[in-house]
Amino acid sequence: MWLRDSAAQIHPLLLLDVYQGKSLVQLDAKLERVVSGLILKAARFIRFDPYANAFKLHNNTNFTKFEREILGRRGYIATRNYELDSGCYFMRMLYFFYQNFPTHPVLARQEVTDAVNMMVDLWIAEQKHELEAFPSGELFDCFECGRSYWYNPQQLQDGKGTKTNASAGLTWSGFRPSDDPCVYGYIIPSNMFAVVVLEYMMEMTTTIWKDQSLLRKAKKLKDEIQGGIDRYGTVQHDTYGKMYAYEVDGLGNYLLEDDANIPSLLSIPYLGYKYDEEVYANTKRFIFSPDNPQYHKGHNKYNGEIEGIGSSHAHKLWEVIPDDIWPMSLIMKGLITNDPSEKTHLVYQLLQASAGTGWMHESFNANDPTNFTRSWFCWPDSLFAELVMSLTDDCPRSDRAKYIIKEWNDTNVIGGSVFSAIG
Repeated sequence: MWLRDSAAQIHPLLLLDVYQGKSLVQLDAKLERVVSGLILKAARFIRFDPYANAFKLHNNTNFTKFEREILGRRGYIATRNYELDSGCYFMRMLYFFYQNFPTHPVLARQEVTDAVNMMVDLWIAEQKHELEAFPSGELFDCFECGRSYWYNPQQLQDGKGTKTNASAGLTWSGFRPSDDPCVYGYIIPSNMFAVVVLEYMMEMTTTIWKDQSLLRKAKKLKDEIQGGIDRYGTVQHDTYGKMYAYEVDGLGNYLLEDDANIPSLLSIPYLGYKYDEEVYANTKRFIFSPDNPQYHKGHNKYNGEIEGIGSSHAHKLWEVIPDDIWPMSLIMKGLITNDPSEKTHLVYQLLQASAGTGWMHESFNANDPTNFTRSWFCWPDSLFAELVMSLTDDCPRSDRAKYIIKEWNDTNVIGGSVFSAIG
């Protein structure tokens, strides 16, 4: 269970005012139990090891010596790739559940407040990653706790990664939302996400937890990260002007690209971050240009002309698909626009790009969507649900048949193509 993916998958259930003025989780007690159970499960996993990003439901896996001693896998840990966004997604899930059920007992559970405190302390320590800082205290009693985090002995500085400025104010991450190792350590969109969720936690600390110590820590950390973004998070590009960087080290080095996985630079408005509109507009122009190494475009019989953003991840862990577009990037493009025509066009493109399978894939070839990775991928499936839910009565009514949503109609076939049109 990935902390990020699992929280993202249930996010559409928590969105307020999507049906008769209520969220889906408010309309179904079973969904409420599912989400509250996920919150508790994620909190317990964080308590087990706050650096891990993915966990197993059982702790009886027979890991190899390499997995235990080099990769840090033991007990419930599936992968110990420290990703800043994992904690962000947990906090966002917690806050949106709080908005739905302000007095729900799961919010007061010790495991939940422990998990929040641990993440805040961890982020504070990782501001000083270059100095080999690590969080301490009675909560940090995991097997690998009590020493600085390192993630690959083949990386620079004996696995610590490239040098970073320990005074930058930003908080470090070993891995990106794509699960790939960082180049420079300070991921700007993930740090932006951290600013947003720290504000969420400050509100919950004030209203329900009444924890002044946590409130002070969260506010100081939020302000320092924001200061780091302001100082180091933008660059002046010869073509696009002032724009956001994807990764920086606080020492003058930066990476200009964007990856489909979220948080991304494209997703900044979706995250709820208070961004500079001109800087974001410049960044978006860069994202959808050949200057972004992950930008791809093509032409196929399903979509006609299509463009989107890919990821380095598919090239490392799966077969290499040239010109690969990740549906998540098309979904995010639809989520951040206020233009109903653009939203419906992207819904149509996504349906066509599924190549009759009924699922959002990890990636697909821009010139042939039948060439894709992962026959199903729940994270973009849920994001696609968010996109559809974001459509309103303002949508264009002309050529309505073009935008008919199709319902899966054959439970016996995974990745099949039997549908019935509804609507």
